[in-house]
Amino acid sequence: MALKIISDPKRVDREKWEAFVLDHPDGSVFQLPGMFDVHEHAKYQRPAGWFAFEGDNLVGLMVSVNFWNAIFPMSLFTRRQVVFGGPLVAENDMGVLLALLEALVKETGRKAVFSEIRNLKLGLSLKPLYEEAGFYYESHLSVGIDMSRKSNDLWASLSPSRRDNIQKMGTTNHTIRNLHGSEDVYKIWDILRCYIGRKGRPIPDLSLFQSLDQSPLLNTHLRIKGMEINHELKAVILIMIIKNRSVIWFDGHCLSDKEFWKYDGFLWGVIQELQSEGIRYLDLGTGGRPGKDYFARQYKKSYGGMVKETGRYIYVHNWLLWGLGKVFYRWYKRIRRFIFRNYCYS
Repeated sequence: MALKIISDPKRVDREKWEAFVLDHPDGSVFQLPGMFDVHEHAKYQRPAGWFAFEGDNLVGLMVSVNFWNAIFPMSLFTRRQVVFGGPLVAENDMGVLLALLEALVKETGRKAVFSEIRNLKLGLSLKPLYEEAGFYYESHLSVGIDMSRKSNDLWASLSPSRRDNIQKMGTTNHTIRNLHGSEDVYKIWDILRCYIGRKGRPIPDLSLFQSLDQSPLLNTHLRIKGMEINHELKAVILIMIIKNRSVIWFDGHCLSDKEFWKYDGFLWGVIQELQSEGIRYLDLGTGGRPGKDYFARQYKKSYGGMVKETGRYIYVHNWLLWGLGKVFYRWYKRIRRFIFRNYCYS
């Protein structure tokens, strides 16, 4: 039966789309139709999708998000397309995967300077196929916690300093709660924009979090947790959940260096809650590139986290803008760091 690729999500049955993601062993929240809707209602980003059909049967899909910067000339250089979670293909059909990759390359054109596929698990065996489609591989690490262990074993896997800080939280007046509503949404964004801005990274627009707050995903596949100290919001974590797996999408805080130890109590409280809900794995997020010292990686490992290589596949659509963008972005990142570290107060 001939393979057909559809790039118009409106022509795809939503129930069939969602069922395919939920039934696939590598399915993630990023690929759900509800997440597509979230991105569609946010500024400075647009989702796209490719769906492979054999007759009426959905046999593969790939969902991406196109991002760009609001400030010229960075808007010219930062047009990028990211496939979070990677493509999903039934029965590991390499022909379907190649067809999806070729459709992405063909239809993206000038819409993005480059496309990046961020798989949630290592796919080196697929490297020749990605290279055939014009992609190249870049090593990248992530850190995750095996939550299937007993609580005592999980506690024992923490570093001594993590355990000390968590125990100290017993003397601190704090609350961990679910965040929801327009007032909470602004506070979430305010904390994250300063936290992410101080790292020099692009900051999602407020509209993304407003869209999340209004999405049905908030009750099924998304948790937004906050820690309040003396009734003031100090830290936030956004977690995506599918079946018994979870991944931290965004996290940030406005704690001073002297107060940072309190974040340990917050993260541990979230971990305990997820474990009580039957979550067996928590992806703590990026661990940076191999061979480079990275504070966040060491911090996540101190929670008993295991480092694994997930890697990224990249396709450059415009090599001139790609090269110029790298130069501009280095300076842009330094300027952002300076501004946010000196003038941003959440």
